Amino acid sequence: MDRVFYLPLAANAKRLSTMQAADSILDKISSEISFVGSLYNEDHLLYDRLYQKLPAFTKGYLDAIIAAQQQVYGEFLIPGLLNDTILSDMQKSVPYAPNEDGIETPRYIYANYFLARKLAELDRTAILKKLSAVHQVKLYTNNPTPQLPKVENMGAIDYYEIMPLVFQHSKINLNITLRSIQKGIPLRAFDIMGSGGFLLTNYQEDFLNYFVPGEDFIYYSSYEEAETYADYYLSHEKERQQIAANALGKILDAHTFEHRIQTMLSVIDGQ
Repeated sequence: MDRVFYLPLAANAKRLSTMQAADSILDKISSEISFVGSLYNEDHLLYDRLYQKLPAFTKGYLDAIIAAQQQVYGEFLIPGLLNDTILSDMQKSVPYAPNEDGIETPRYIYANYFLARKLAELDRTAILKKLSAVHQVKLYTNNPTPQLPKVENMGAIDYYEIMPLVFQHSKINLNITLRSIQKGIPLRAFDIMGSGGFLLTNYQEDFLNYFVPGEDFIYYSSYEEAETYADYYLSHEKERQQIAANALGKILDAHTFEHRIQTMLSVIDGQ
């Protein structure tokens, strides 16, 4: 075999969508807007360690390409913008030695593990700050978030037992993708739709291969669009509920683990 196949992820929608929350936790899991995930604001964030030791020109260059990437969805610009001089400065600041049996280049490592994570921190912080200025926003994450005083930080939650209930009881569920996931649909998005939740996500190309924007989910292409869509769908309940129902129906019809296994077996049989 000389080809590689890949499939989108899946959701156990029958379980996720039929879970029921106890009255005792409804206050914790109910919200206008929620986000479940890391803000990548840990003290040991690789980019911040790297940045401290860089020359002024290199700091300015990285600031500029990060700012440019914040304006662009659907294309990961950063790897192609890390020239040899910039990479050399980054190597000197925080050295990286590739594994002997690995295939990752230094350009790939610095773009995906240093800069993409910093971008996730900036993206998620900016959107949550913007939305929480006018709406109730709950964040389910491990770390404190003093930079987001209007966001209700609910702490970490159990993935299997509680997270689906958050998706069910949030009017809007955010997906803010780590930029190193260049085209694929994150698992969070499948879990939201498979739970019967309403999904507001940044643009990811693969969504368009399987779902219809405006019918199954809503995507934004800027921070401002995220705010506009949040405002609209919080005040248009029937539309919001219909979109969530459409997405759940599509997951049940075509995106369960059973569907994925059947596809794999059919490909294997055809070889």
